Amino acid sequence: MKVLLSRKDTVKLLILSELMRNPECNQRDIARKLKITPQAVSEHFKELIAEEYVRVLHKGFYEVTEKGREWLNQNLLDLHLFTEELLSKIYSSSIVVIAKGRISEGSEVEYWFEDGYIFAREKEGGNGVALTSAEDGEDVLVKPTGMFNPPGKGEIVIFRVPMIERGGSRSTDIELLKRLLKEKRRHIVVALGIEALVSCRKAGVEPIFFGAKNVCVEAAHHGSGVIAVVTETLSEDLIRTLVDEGLSFDVIEGIIQKS
Repeated sequence: MKVLLSRKDTVKLLILSELMRNPECNQRDIARKLKITPQAVSEHFKELIAEEYVRVLHKGFYEVTEKGREWLNQNLLDLHLFTEELLSKIYSSSIVVIAKGRISEGSEVEYWFEDGYIFAREKEGGNGVALTSAEDGEDVLVKPTGMFNPPGKGEIVIFRVPMIERGGSRSTDIELLKRLLKEKRRHIVVALGIEALVSCRKAGVEPIFFGAKNVCVEAAHHGSGVIAVVTETLSEDLIRTLVDEGLSFDVIEGIIQKS
């Protein structure tokens, strides 16, 4: 597991692995595959050659040496043992999920992420076992017995409303906001700014207001869709946060367009 504690060793392992998997690849191919700069890959290759983990066959082509294979083998074995231990701990634990349909204690179930929550339903050969019984929509305790797909990032739609100096909620296209809320009725709704809060209320929804930015980020990371109604003066701060978090988003201008 030491290889995970050093970025240099992690990149070294990835480079050696790529050379083993694809002997025809060159430095530029590896840089593109690992999404790091060609200059950084070049520096790593210099060290690998100096350490005698890699030898140059001819210009632009390389081969992993026996010493490199031994290093790679040992570190891959350490990673394998680490992941085996981690998976055994995950599978020996239990999780609380929401039942889809009736679930009987002891039945095999399938559990999955959806809209930021974990659901389960009875399914033979699934990836878990129910430790309690539950009716549809109730909480149920599940012991994992297999793998599951982690949640993807949730969709974020920023609905930008004008600041009070430009009319605030009175200049917001409330009908457009209503249509958005109806179209994406399963999304969490948050509001940043008083003008945004009032616009949501005029559209018939009470949004999450306090801690709205943190809720937006956390919900999206857990796979839940989010509609963020935002006063225009606060939108740039939210956008910077989403970019830093690696979350994608769409922006809808919510000001009434004058003809």
